[in-house]
Amino acid sequence: MTTGSATRATDPRRDVWIGLAAFVITSVFWGANMPLTAVLLRSFDPFWLTLWRLVLASIALGAMVWATEGRAALRLDISWPRFLLLSLAVSIFYVDYNLALRYTNTITAAAVLAGAPIVAVTTLWVITRTPVERGFGVAALLTIIGGAIAIYGRAGSTGGSLRLEGGEPLVVLSIVLWTLYSILAQRWFPPAVSQLRRAYVASVGAIFWLFLFWGACRGAGLAGPPNVTPSGEAILWLLVTAVFATAVGSFTWNIGVSRLGIAMGSLWQNAVPVFGVLIAILFGIQPTAEQVAGGVVVMVGVLYMQWRRFRA
Repeated sequence: MTTGSATRATDPRRDVWIGLAAFVITSVFWGANMPLTAVLLRSFDPFWLTLWRLVLASIALGAMVWATEGRAALRLDISWPRFLLLSLAVSIFYVDYNLALRYTNTITAAAVLAGAPIVAVTTLWVITRTPVERGFGVAALLTIIGGAIAIYGRAGSTGGSLRLEGGEPLVVLSIVLWTLYSILAQRWFPPAVSQLRRAYVASVGAIFWLFLFWGACRGAGLAGPPNVTPSGEAILWLLVTAVFATAVGSFTWNIGVSRLGIAMGSLWQNAVPVFGVLIAILFGIQPTAEQVAGGVVVMVGVLYMQWRRFRA
């Protein structure tokens, strides 16, 4: 069962190809976001960075909606209570993810994130009672093993190690929140509403909540002052991550979920670090042998599940 698929008669094989392409694009853009965010954090406070990235992403999504569907398509097409709750789920995800990375060892956070398929499918079952698809267990096991191999290599190269620092539950919560958003984005809109508009509505609403949160953190002294004079390079990378990782990535993620489901998307989430490592090479960061081997195992797991879909 593919949660959130629009009720329409389509060619299943075409849906698989479209979903595959969407998840590949998402993984590439989210993978690129990892090294670029590390660069941006040299110039921006993490909470301020998240807020402005959502502002720029919303502008980009709004422009794409206007260009492809007309100005009238910028209306919400969702009730106000649902709009506020959907955008709240997105904003809490961003806030929680920042806090998780701040209060969790990087290696430990990566290890917890490797279990995303299990957390996502469990969340999906609790909310929708969607049964686990046959073959998913094997695919999830392969992606988790591949992630573990890559994490081991990363720990060895950086001298880091697995250790608990208190923020690990926040990492798990971030997976739950993103899964919740993915479910609501497919269920709370009329079937005729495009995935682009769904991403736009959620992004616009999240700005309000994130601005309130940033203001509260700034007042409490938890957030640094806003950088209103960033360098040209920082502005360029901010635009790149906002448009491609946040805006287009959210849009293509919605397409993938609508065609192949959240369970398949959770497997592709484990492929994001693989693309992140490949893109980091452009910044002069060389991957370890374990990261390469782990990435291969992860992709085998993802492609195994994709192959089962083609057979079906």
